[in-house]
Amino acid sequence: MDILIVWLIITPLFFAFGWFAGRVDIKVLIKNAKQVPQRLFDGIDSLVENKTGLARDEIQQVVDQEPQHIDLQLSLGKLYRKRGENDLAIKLHTKLLKSQFVLTNDLRDKIQVELAQDFQKAGLIDRAENILVGLIDSQYYSHQALELLLLIYQQDKNWAEAINTANKLARSDISFNAEIAQFNCELAQEAIIRSNYGDAFQYINQALQINRNCVRANMLLGELHFNQEQYLEAIAAWQLIEKQNFKYIPFIIQHMFEAYQRLDKIKEFLVLLKGYAKLYPQNNMYEFTFKTLTYYDTHEEAIEYLHTVMSQKPSAKVALLIIDARSSELNTASGKNDAITIRDLLIKYDEKNSHHDCGRCNFKSKTFFWQCPACYEWESISPNNN
Repeated sequence: MDILIVWLIITPLFFAFGWFAGRVDIKVLIKNAKQVPQRLFDGIDSLVENKTGLARDEIQQVVDQEPQHIDLQLSLGKLYRKRGENDLAIKLHTKLLKSQFVLTNDLRDKIQVELAQDFQKAGLIDRAENILVGLIDSQYYSHQALELLLLIYQQDKNWAEAINTANKLARSDISFNAEIAQFNCELAQEAIIRSNYGDAFQYINQALQINRNCVRANMLLGELHFNQEQYLEAIAAWQLIEKQNFKYIPFIIQHMFEAYQRLDKIKEFLVLLKGYAKLYPQNNMYEFTFKTLTYYDTHEEAIEYLHTVMSQKPSAKVALLIIDARSSELNTASGKNDAITIRDLLIKYDEKNSHHDCGRCNFKSKTFFWQCPACYEWESISPNNN
């Protein structure tokens, strides 16, 4: 009976304590919410409206008043960097490393990653590299440090270190074969310039072993053979490109012609050229094909080629060539003037709209790049500039 009385007394007390604790938690939450500085909300509003300058000032004032908010300071540093205010970002992150509120090594590593990006953005590559090398063994930021190092080594054209870093980053589910093959091609290109053909062969072979579909490696291999007057080997290397990616044929068609010419096999080349023209009318080698057919075959054959391409893949380039080819057949001065006017308009149109596009970031350029200058992706720029 005594135990029953005790339970009757204790049970309501438990409920009372639970209710009181709940009320205290709610009050604490409301109190904390009220303590969030209004300027922080103003800064967020400014970011939403893309007013980064105003957002920077608002958040900076919050940071000055509440220095214990480390994540907010890191966000401010990123905002500085985005605005190109790299000196302010460097100053903030350097000061933050000495803050009494940075209590763990993981947080220090996080700040150092941000500081390295500040130095990189400011062009102080050596300082950025030194910080990132020290973070390779970091528990949580090793992978990010390696990714940033890979980007730095590419910017610095340190291809040997880029290869080593890419190999460290590679995992069973993520391959860097395409990138490593390109790094070897860069080394081969440098060796060819120095006429160091032995090293060039080695780098090219490594590229093809890593990525057998590396078009650039076969382009360089053909160039290497051609420079040593090994024309049959050069042709064999360049012909492999058709199977790898036919869109790159325009890059080597002129060189193939020169190799066939050195071997006195122009007829064989014409057969090859006509085959390419028939199979890949979208490839931009119209002018070369037209002039080659005109000189080594017949004018009628060249005109027929242009008509075929125009029906399959209409373009301003082909229209220009047809006008040039037919201008001599115009009998009147007014007709020739009209043809010249149309030709000039087509030239302007072609110059305006002909460019290489990056399939990743939509960067546009009149010049072809193996690596996009904007997003640093390899082999993302279209070889055709139609």
